[in-house]
Amino acid sequence: MQQLTSSQQLSAFVRGGDVGLVPTMGSLHAGHASLIERAKQENECVIVSIFVNPLQFNKTDDLRKYPQTTIADIELLEKLNVDAVYLPKYADIYPEGDEVQRLSAGVVGESFEGAARPGHFDGMLTVVHRLLQQVNPSHAYFGEKDAQQLCLARQMVDDLEMPVKIIGCDLIRDADGLALSSRNVHLSNAARNNALRLYQALTRAAEDFAEGERQAQNLLSTIHGMLNGADIKVAYCAVVNDKTFAELNDEVDCGSRVIIAAEVGGVHLLDNMLLVS
Repeated sequence: MQQLTSSQQLSAFVRGGDVGLVPTMGSLHAGHASLIERAKQENECVIVSIFVNPLQFNKTDDLRKYPQTTIADIELLEKLNVDAVYLPKYADIYPEGDEVQRLSAGVVGESFEGAARPGHFDGMLTVVHRLLQQVNPSHAYFGEKDAQQLCLARQMVDDLEMPVKIIGCDLIRDADGLALSSRNVHLSNAARNNALRLYQALTRAAEDFAEGERQAQNLLSTIHGMLNGADIKVAYCAVVNDKTFAELNDEVDCGSRVIIAAEVGGVHLLDNMLLVS
């Protein structure tokens, strides 16, 4: 595996054929591994980027606390037989320094996670755009845990007519159902037990939908009812159109997605579930 520590090294490495990019901020886990395995199946070359992007953090403390495990990450990528890992510095991604012009995530980027973390999606799209420009992949892989991010990445690529296909990959969970996240390392045992209620509540709502419930507010009432009494501060909970992320307040169709974000034990967690009959 090649370790590319500058944009110049990346340019020298990139070659023709199908190239799969898995953009990450490191602290890799089995969810990232699933993206990489999918990319390996569909491309001649797989590049994983590791870059903790300051532009998508609206709180300096959140950036400071973001887990960084570069040595362990590289060991995992070697085991997964990745062709190259891209480890850029800030100046490689943003050579203009603090004068960088951020892309706008628009109205979709101001809702849900965008409202909870103002400016987050502008920063995310800006770094993804730069990475796509530098790597020039044929495919880029994103997990469905961050469903709003996936939606916005697809929208950006379509709007800018970029020659890359954005691939969404299944959300990966621990055996007990907790959605895998780099933030899970910050959960105490008690907080982790509480966090499992998010998955359990989403599962109950999905079961109700499969049994015929089609009113968004009834599905959400079920979720909130199951979370009452737990040490969980819900930031948002909604049913959305999976393609546009528009909120659905009345009747819900198959292929909609129920999403939730909550603070559990001081840790901001996301989860979601596709509604199918």
